Amino acid sequence: MPITRRRIIQMLATTSLTLGATLMHPLAHAQAWPDKPVKIFVGSAAGSAPDIIARLIGDQLGQIWGKGIVVENRPGAGGNLGAQAAARSAPDGYTLWFAHATPVVMNQFLFKNPGFDSEKDFDPVVRVGVNPMMISVNPGVPVKDLKELVAYVKARPGKVSFATSGTKNIPHLVGETFNQVAQVDMLNIPYKGSQQAASDTIAGRTEIYIDAVPPMAPFISAEGRLRPLAVTTAQRIPGHEDIATAREQGVELVMQGWMAFLAPAGTSAPIVERVASDINTVLARPDIVARLRKLGTFELGGTTAALDSFIKDERAKWGRVVQAAKIERE
Repeated sequence: MPITRRRIIQMLATTSLTLGATLMHPLAHAQAWPDKPVKIFVGSAAGSAPDIIARLIGDQLGQIWGKGIVVENRPGAGGNLGAQAAARSAPDGYTLWFAHATPVVMNQFLFKNPGFDSEKDFDPVVRVGVNPMMISVNPGVPVKDLKELVAYVKARPGKVSFATSGTKNIPHLVGETFNQVAQVDMLNIPYKGSQQAASDTIAGRTEIYIDAVPPMAPFISAEGRLRPLAVTTAQRIPGHEDIATAREQGVELVMQGWMAFLAPAGTSAPIVERVASDINTVLARPDIVARLRKLGTFELGGTTAALDSFIKDERAKWGRVVQAAKIERE
């Protein structure tokens, strides 16, 4: 049958309607995404652990997506500046926030006006991993485990100090939580960085040092400049299996830092699912696992729903810690 002019018009109209419906469908939008570079905001300085991890994962995602990844550092105000920039971005799938725990679940309790609302301004995507804290002591302190440390501090209320890499950060609040759950009275001595905090504990100016695995690891090696007593995760961590958890030693202290990807609120669900799936693929690669462990990141990956539940629990937990420690908002 010959194709008439009317038939051609009908065919074109049908094709246009089908194409229009396909383009409007969110799944089709996700399949077409990305067609340009994706930006990742990082609220930490270039060269920091969060920055290194964001770029490591970003490079892998760029290879999967066939598009460039742009990492933009916005350090300052405890991660607030990076969060603000991400929150003000369009929810079109081309902006991600690589966040650490502090601005997501803590800063609302530490700042009068952080400049964003992590609960309303962002949708969870996927947790990258957790960053355990370690508790160590100067070898001259006569304790071999956390139970003995509790007894030692209780016998010297207000006279035993713990060094941290700063104030109002996770090591500081882990120490304050230790005070609360063990019913002891340690004094925090905040330093301007991990190196100085570790050095002063080694020199005996403070008795206890609390920090993440990477800055702690060089000092608990065979040289024994510091004696590790506990990790603050629910399970022992790979590479340091000889160090018991606080929970194993009768102290209910399960608190750690963590990192995750979030997106501006309203980002298409299929795109969020695609990003989460691809990041989980990256986090399953043995070479990535090994590199992240060296950077103190464990318990990798998970679902979007799991991250959503995790953030809610973490926000409630850290809120209680800050309130109990009577830390005033800036």
